[in-house]
Amino acid sequence: MNTADLHKLTQEIITAIANKQPLLAKTNIAKTQELIDQLTDNTTNNDELVELSKYQTLVTLLNNKLK
Repeated sequence: MNTADLHKLTQEIITAIANKQPLLAKTNIAKTQELIDQLTDNTTNNDELVELSKYQTLVTLLNNKLK
């Protein structure tokens, strides 16, 4: 699992929201959700699935913040 990429993309979303760049934030949200889906489909490790669900929840909350 590549949590470093997830962490980086999530931080970019937070930074974009803070800098009032909603288009960049939405683009990064889409990339992050795609990566989460891809990683979820390719893992059977319960610990990794728990970690991915945490990122999914955070990305969902950030996406709701943009609405």
